[in-house]
Amino acid sequence: MKKYLILLLAAMGLSLVMSSCGGKYDETPATNNGYASKFILPSPTLLTNSDKEYLEALRTEYNESIANE
Repeated sequence: MKKYLILLLAAMGLSLVMSSCGGKYDETPATNNGYASKFILPSPTLLTNSDKEYLEALRTEYNESIANE
């Protein structure tokens, strides 16, 4: 009985190993015909003077906090 159980487990293991490696694996994605192939970035918006002043104040505060450590 033990011999048949071992043979059955070995056959099941062999069938699992052989069936899991049978398919083809394609590493490259399929090409999409009809779709744009390049991503177009939106045009940037310019900062206003108040935004520039706010960012400069943040930058100054950050640089001062680093120098104090």
